[in-house]
Amino acid sequence: MPHGHQIQMSKTRVALKSAPSRARKRQAPPARKQALSREVILERALELCKNEPLQDISIVRIAREFGVTPGLVHYYLGGRDQLTSGVMNGFYRALLQNVSPVTGKWRADVEHLFRTIYKAYVRYAGIVAYLMSHNRFRLFQEVGPEEVDHGASFFERTASCLRQARLDARNTAMFAHLLLQHVLASGYQKSSRQLPGDHHDFLVSRMRRADSQERPDSRFILESFATLSGDAAFEAGLQLILDGMERDIQRNGSSRG
Repeated sequence: MPHGHQIQMSKTRVALKSAPSRARKRQAPPARKQALSREVILERALELCKNEPLQDISIVRIAREFGVTPGLVHYYLGGRDQLTSGVMNGFYRALLQNVSPVTGKWRADVEHLFRTIYKAYVRYAGIVAYLMSHNRFRLFQEVGPEEVDHGASFFERTASCLRQARLDARNTAMFAHLLLQHVLASGYQKSSRQLPGDHHDFLVSRMRRADSQERPDSRFILESFATLSGDAAFEAGLQLILDGMERDIQRNGSSRG
């Protein structure tokens, strides 16, 4: 047998011996992608809002999350407005699920409602960032005939809680506005780390450079101011507003008498 033919047969035997081992190495099946739907897309977008501003979450961003083309997201969802309104509606729906029914005790009900709102704003920093800088879809949402506008339901629950105090429409509206603005600002400051307590060392070091004789009042409140937390500031503001409602209720009661 020619020497070259022997070499070729040897290579063939090696290849045959190694073939079974290659056959045994089966590749794992590709990960199954989550089935897309409008609800799935909006749930993921709301989840992203825990860390990203809603206004920064685009159709392209959502497509990357699912590993699909932007056109497929458009197919299920529509455009930018449908994304924003759908996320806001989902946020209000989730918020209202954590609100207990009214008890008839107006102050306790208002405290519970606004503490729940505050916690939701802190949890979804991207929602509160959107609300602080945009007007569209802040409250009322674009919904289909079979859908519930949970933003409108949120406003109705707020009005219902406050109306239990039996103030007139003007004062009820004013306190609703004050409370909504307070909880929004408090949630934003907490989630974006704008509170004095978040910058304690910097504030203390800068103020201690100042002459205590020149700025005695600043030095007086310095340590207490520099340790203020978001939760404490929110609660103090909430109680101040509700104390104002109490005073109005008492004045109205006196005038009726």
